[in-house]
Amino acid sequence: MSKVRDVWSNLVLTLRKHNLPGASREARFLLSGVLSASPSHIYLYWDQDLSVEKIEKLNIMIKERLDGVPLQYILKEWEFFSLQFYLEKGVFIPRLDTESWLEEAIITIRSRYENQPVKLCDLCCGSGVIGLTVAYWLTKVQVVAIDRSKLACDLTQHNAQKLGLEERISVWQSDLFNEIQTTDELQFDFILSNPPYVKEEEWNTLSPEIRLHEPKDALVSGSEGLDLIYRTLNESSPYLKSQGYLYIEHDPSQVEAIADLSLKTHFKKDHVIFDYQKRPRATVFRRN
Repeated sequence: MSKVRDVWSNLVLTLRKHNLPGASREARFLLSGVLSASPSHIYLYWDQDLSVEKIEKLNIMIKERLDGVPLQYILKEWEFFSLQFYLEKGVFIPRLDTESWLEEAIITIRSRYENQPVKLCDLCCGSGVIGLTVAYWLTKVQVVAIDRSKLACDLTQHNAQKLGLEERISVWQSDLFNEIQTTDELQFDFILSNPPYVKEEEWNTLSPEIRLHEPKDALVSGSEGLDLIYRTLNESSPYLKSQGYLYIEHDPSQVEAIADLSLKTHFKKDHVIFDYQKRPRATVFRRN
């Protein structure tokens, strides 16, 4: 048997030998996967022995990581907005960029609709992190999560159960609103969306970790990266209440093009939200 501290030290050396950035952090996360513990609590297990079974499991995880598999897919979960979400290969990995604008959205919903029921749509929901995060922190919010991927819908449903939110979310498989009929009950106060927005020509410039493991159709959206964004602007208005809010995440370079696209729709640009690196990361629209 080996002590956790010794396994961690050897793992850091192995990761550094293979030029993985942040080797100490990566080692903590990989060990957390075999210990079923938070990465920040690994040091509490410092003097424990790792069983042969756990060492074997760790070796499999190390091989996957050295092969370029993202940590999130190896661990099958990731923290987003202080919540743990289950993940699988085939569904987009949530990024910190999304947290930056979602924080403002939560503050807006709370301030404008304090103690009032709110209907919210998480469009292109992936693993459900946007809608479920809002529902977790704001108890009056009811969510409809929509994605064209069956796996994404299944993961969203699983995460809803994991967080105890299954009674406050409906999950529908649809290409945007194509398979959904407009009714008074489907008039949302907010639509929040993190759609694909990478340009087709940029796909091959992304890191192998992204290109070889994350789903291309969850990242790329046409030659300018705007196909799904334009469809969202063009097709969402019947499902949003008058003066309702539409939040769309995008690449910082797309902010002006998206504002121009909105001029041809029923939406008016309200303001832009900047991410933690002070880049324009999401645009907020109001329905006319």
